[in-house]
Amino acid sequence: MTIKEIYGMPNYAEIIDLISVEWPPEFGKKTDGEKIKQMQDHYNIKTDTVKYLLDAGKVIGFYRYTLWPRENPMSHAAHILDIAILPTYQNRGLGTRLMKDLIQDCRRKRINRLLSRSFKSNRGSIRLHQSLGFTQHMSTEDSIVWELDIEEKPEKSMRKEMC
Repeated sequence: MTIKEIYGMPNYAEIIDLISVEWPPEFGKKTDGEKIKQMQDHYNIKTDTVKYLLDAGKVIGFYRYTLWPRENPMSHAAHILDIAILPTYQNRGLGTRLMKDLIQDCRRKRINRLLSRSFKSNRGSIRLHQSLGFTQHMSTEDSIVWELDIEEKPEKSMRKEMC
């Protein structure tokens, strides 16, 4: 399996099954065309990063994150917008693999704070965030906003040597 960055506007029609997997009931019922249009309308070429998880050339997962706030292209914070794995590939650690790649990508771009949102009804998303060390930044009636400090810190042994 490989992870591939997508440059420019993704072809959302080719990943509609993934979009539908993650489309929360809280967003209401939409046709595939409406979902694709909404994804296109919310895509920002200057601040969004999209990567696909491929298995033998087939797209089986994806993620999208953006600088946060989007109006500041020099921001050192990012927000996860989407992360999804096709149902037949779930529960194999692939969501964790994608999230770890996303975190490493942020580090390479000198992003040191990562935010994400889970609906309280999405137990899988909540478990994923907790397993990777995200902490609850805030809570609303229907959602949890997560935060992760991803600034690289020296290892304990390095800190001892520096003392």
